Amino acid sequence: MWRLRPDKSNGLRIFALIAVLGGCSIASTEPDLKSLVERAFDFHQKGQFAEALPFLRRAYALDPNDYFVNLLLGIDSLRTGQPKTAVPYLKKASRLRPKEEFPLDYLGEAYARQGAYGEAAEAYIKVVRVAPGSSESAVAFVDFALSRFASMSALLRSSKKGLAAEYRLRAIALGDSDASRSSLLQRAADLDPTASGIWSDLARVALASGDFTSAEAYSRQALEADPDDLSAWIADAQLAAREHDWKGAIQRLNAVAQRSPGMLSHAVVQWPSPLLPPPTSTGSGVAARFFSCVREAVKSCDLASAGKASLESSATLFGEQRWEQMTNLPAPQPNQTGAWLRRGIAFARLEDCEEAILPLERGLLKSAPDTYGMFLLSWCYSREAGRTADQVRQSGSDEAPVHVMRGDILLRLQAKAEMAGAEYQLALARAPNDPAVLERLAEAQFGSGKPEAARETAQATLKIDPLRLGAKRTLAKIEMQDRDYSTALPYLRELVARDPQDIGTRVELGRACAQIGALDEARKNLAPALERGYPDEKGSLHYLLGGVLKKMGRTAEADQALATAAQLSEAFQQKSYRDQDPDAQP
Repeated sequence: MWRLRPDKSNGLRIFALIAVLGGCSIASTEPDLKSLVERAFDFHQKGQFAEALPFLRRAYALDPNDYFVNLLLGIDSLRTGQPKTAVPYLKKASRLRPKEEFPLDYLGEAYARQGAYGEAAEAYIKVVRVAPGSSESAVAFVDFALSRFASMSALLRSSKKGLAAEYRLRAIALGDSDASRSSLLQRAADLDPTASGIWSDLARVALASGDFTSAEAYSRQALEADPDDLSAWIADAQLAAREHDWKGAIQRLNAVAQRSPGMLSHAVVQWPSPLLPPPTSTGSGVAARFFSCVREAVKSCDLASAGKASLESSATLFGEQRWEQMTNLPAPQPNQTGAWLRRGIAFARLEDCEEAILPLERGLLKSAPDTYGMFLLSWCYSREAGRTADQVRQSGSDEAPVHVMRGDILLRLQAKAEMAGAEYQLALARAPNDPAVLERLAEAQFGSGKPEAARETAQATLKIDPLRLGAKRTLAKIEMQDRDYSTALPYLRELVARDPQDIGTRVELGRACAQIGALDEARKNLAPALERGYPDEKGSLHYLLGGVLKKMGRTAEADQALATAAQLSEAFQQKSYRDQDPDAQP
């Protein structure tokens, strides 16, 4: 999943490197080494990776420090299902030629296939630095980043706190002037009022929209939840400035700078340019420089550093949001998951996503990942993917994988399905009948309200490659939307069989089973999900489960489910955003 481009293309480039760059080194050593590498590469080009490995191992015995031998051993081990074996060879190849992109590219894939996402991200980010003009390396990183974004999104949607984080991500993706940002954040706050920074987010959006009464209430709530919330301090300073309390505003801003000048620096672009103190009240210290940056409308404001070494514990620094000092601490030991998480959060709060991704990945427990950590990691992956895609767009590349990458950004991060479909069509013009592109196009067509076109494209995908789960997922969505539950059922059952931990698909399977009268199967899929906290904002899932239980004669359980459904429905009807989203969930 982490490779959009065909290996054949890379193989040709590696072959050219062997001929041009490596010819001298191989020719100057034992003739046997050269012939072994040539024979191995012949198998490699034909896709016969297992047949290539014996020749490569013999070549490695002759010269364990040959770049191409290590590179091909890594690639062919990876292609024969041995990602763990591939890692040391690819790492050595990277050390031998630190400015080459190939070893790092495949190293990222090898780590990702083992679930070592932190190390995978580190390799992919490094390869983008090493080869900033390479569209292939950019595509590989973006593909990986979007894969992680999608997997975390599915996990987040399976709980109330996670769904709250999803709403926050949607709000962030919208422009500052979009009126729906406030309702998305309010919905997030309703689902998880204890989420870190949610009330200061609401205060900031209220300030931007001119709703100063709400901003004051949200700011007060943010400080009650966390008196050390620096974003709330900044909002509080802006509210004071609007009341012409420049002394209070300047004190707040200087206090923020003492803890994290980076946080204050990022606030420059959010501070209204007309809201400046009179010349007699500019004050001193960092606040004076802050207002100067606002006046000059600079995008980057260099404020004093707070990154000096501290004698305080990392927990104290974290609680006081002294982010620069947190990032200057020595890297934690590999097993210090909590310390890695705090380190990642610190980098993310400073908007240094490139540095935040690795510690955030290392800080997430696989058994119970931290919701706020996943929220920030998802944001960072989307941000870095977008930035990398922009760099490729500026290069003017017209290759099929680049169009796929652009389509993925539009579809998965920006919810612009129609524009994504146009990019996938351009990719298909260069790579006709590619099932990976076709299944994406089907998803984009469904998302842009073209179910019949999506059905045709998904079916065409499965004719070429019957194992494409993305196409089957799209077909299941179409049939569920059309209420053709019997047709949706085989697709949903297969998807659940492939990934039993996909709670969202299990719920859809439960819905379909309930509609066709497969009551026990419906109960087995719906009840455990709801018991584990699967979000049901409107109460419709509890109502459906109650009906199933009633038909099964389980009256007491049915009454409880129906009572919960009524409570949830009534609570939702009281929300200001009840009519803004018919699906109630992202």
